[in-house]
Amino acid sequence: MADNTKRDSPLVASVLALQHYLDEMERIGNKINSTDMSGDIDIEHVQKLMTRFAECGQGVSEEVRNLSGRLQHAQTSAEAVAEAVARQAQAFKARTIQQQEHLEKFQALGEKVRALNSTMSEFRRPSGQAFTEDERGALRSRIQAVEGELVGLIAELQDLRDVARNSQMKKLEKDAESLAQTLQAVHGKLREFV
Repeated sequence: MADNTKRDSPLVASVLALQHYLDEMERIGNKINSTDMSGDIDIEHVQKLMTRFAECGQGVSEEVRNLSGRLQHAQTSAEAVAEAVARQAQAFKARTIQQQEHLEKFQALGEKVRALNSTMSEFRRPSGQAFTEDERGALRSRIQAVEGELVGLIAELQDLRDVARNSQMKKLEKDAESLAQTLQAVHGKLREFV
């Protein structure tokens, strides 16, 4: 189907018409040139060949003009498409940069969460073991700093989630939301410790 569309295009039709006239000119020109003009000739036949040759020459001129116009139109169309693609390429580049910046921010927040998780490992005891009162007292004094970090990270993740939502970055939005919810759950457990 695509081949038929291309064959039916005005540009292709113009090329085919031009080729037809050129083929005819060559065929008729060869007949004229092979005629021995010094011998017995059919004047009427040679006159018809000359007339047809001139008509083909006129057809070539006309089709060259048509082809030139069609080529100019094709060039204008191609340039318009190329300009639109260039704008899309710029938009794609900007979107890629924006997405990369947001992903880098998410990765940086992930690193902060891992560091906080390492700090919070002090608040965990193996099953069946309890903290002594002195250990609980020491940990309580650190809870406020850890809680401040948690609250800050949750806020940053929620901000990133909102930015991702507004930028229609669904995966990043979902990942930021998930990590923020996990930290909110950790925050709730930390408050229980106090």
